[in-house]
Amino acid sequence: MKKVLLLLSTILITSMSFGQDQTPTKYIRRNANTPEAQPDLEAMNVAFKKMREMGCDNGLAWYYQGAIHNIPSVINGKNTLCANYQTSKDKLWAWGDCTHNGTQNASLNFLLWHRMYTWYLEKIVRELSGKKDFALPYWNYGSTNVADNIMVAPMRSKTGSLYEQARYSVLNDGKPIPTDNVDAIQLALEELKTNPSFAGSAGFSKSLEIAPHGYMHDLIGGEYANPSETYYNEIYQTNMSGLMANVPSAGFDPVFWLHHSMIDRIWESWDVSAYGQRPTLDELKANPWTYEFITPDGGHITYTLDELYSVVFNLDYTYDNLLYGSETPVLAANESKGKAKISFQDSKEKIVWEQKVGKIIGETAFSHKVTSKLAKSTNKVFRSEANSKMVLHLDVVVYKEPKDNYSIFLRYPGKKDQYVGVMTFFGVAHDHGTGENHEIGESGVKLNFSYYISDDLSNSDDDFEIIIKKNGIGDAKVTLEKISVAKIN
Repeated sequence: MKKVLLLLSTILITSMSFGQDQTPTKYIRRNANTPEAQPDLEAMNVAFKKMREMGCDNGLAWYYQGAIHNIPSVINGKNTLCANYQTSKDKLWAWGDCTHNGTQNASLNFLLWHRMYTWYLEKIVRELSGKKDFALPYWNYGSTNVADNIMVAPMRSKTGSLYEQARYSVLNDGKPIPTDNVDAIQLALEELKTNPSFAGSAGFSKSLEIAPHGYMHDLIGGEYANPSETYYNEIYQTNMSGLMANVPSAGFDPVFWLHHSMIDRIWESWDVSAYGQRPTLDELKANPWTYEFITPDGGHITYTLDELYSVVFNLDYTYDNLLYGSETPVLAANESKGKAKISFQDSKEKIVWEQKVGKIIGETAFSHKVTSKLAKSTNKVFRSEANSKMVLHLDVVVYKEPKDNYSIFLRYPGKKDQYVGVMTFFGVAHDHGTGENHEIGESGVKLNFSYYISDDLSNSDDDFEIIIKKNGIGDAKVTLEKISVAKIN
């Protein structure tokens, strides 16, 4: 009897792994800026036209799907897009489920939840477009190929269903992402490549969420544009930043899906690489999240964490190619490699040193010199064992959601600056419950940014500097309260 129950359980989980699909067909997600991806983009255009014509209470509708990610708690004036929704008390099933609230639970589930969210959108497009082999294209931003850094034409066509006017005009005009921004994306991608942990404050999931994830949200939504460039955000129904720059409106911009397909590709590239790690099921259960989605027939589906774990690591799709020299597996990563790497946990750490700073990071590069005793203690701990995992913590406070980002470097005398990471602020006001219009309380919001620096440290007792460079011309003040270095066990 136990064997029969086990067999039935296995069949159930396997069938749920493929949702509405009855066979384990492998779909291929392609670079949106290639000829091979154009039929999939046309399928999206067909499907989104139908989705935009549906009432907002229909689970397959464009408005409903966008609201699953999030939705403003209050709409300015009468809601012209969805008469049934005016304030958060009107939310429908599964609305506002995304992992953006600044908690450890949200951070750990960020990649998994968005993988499921895009996976179900993929199924819906397949059904509505009639293209049974549809797979969600990805925007290969940060590429050395300039053409890849252009927002694909169907997203820019004003006569199509994938267009959104509230975006950075450079992108909607068909120009490539500016060189400075491409450079920043490339630095972030390269730094992610060797991250040794999935979870934790400096882990891959959190770091990817900051950049290029948050970076691209703000870039597309115009946060890094000239302040004279303004947008009418049709979800909030007021003039502010574009849809993608705000958590509650981001899911309504069709380019969101290409962006998150790319984020998923970055994760998959790292996961199948030598550095890739995975959270344990027990860890997820200790930091649970709600996984609720709309099936292609309009039904509701809720996953237990056991069911979720089976799906996200047994994909029914692959990518046409991966980053980091990783090979695209013929089968899903879990099937082809039998991979069961457990995430390196960084919950235990030893503070090597910490210093209070209390200074605003201004227009000129901020420099914090690590001298003599602190530099030597850093190097001593770094050399204490092979593969020491050293982390730099920056504690900052903001009083308004910044429209800038800040690059962090280590500088040793006579050597090239070593890129450590970037601070971005996508969703800060939303994550910390401080209001829909980027308003933050008088006490400000305290944030921690953490970075693995083992591969950036020099095996030397020389003094070094921590350099923070502001990128942008926003007026929000970012105060660096404390710097610390820790060794992670």
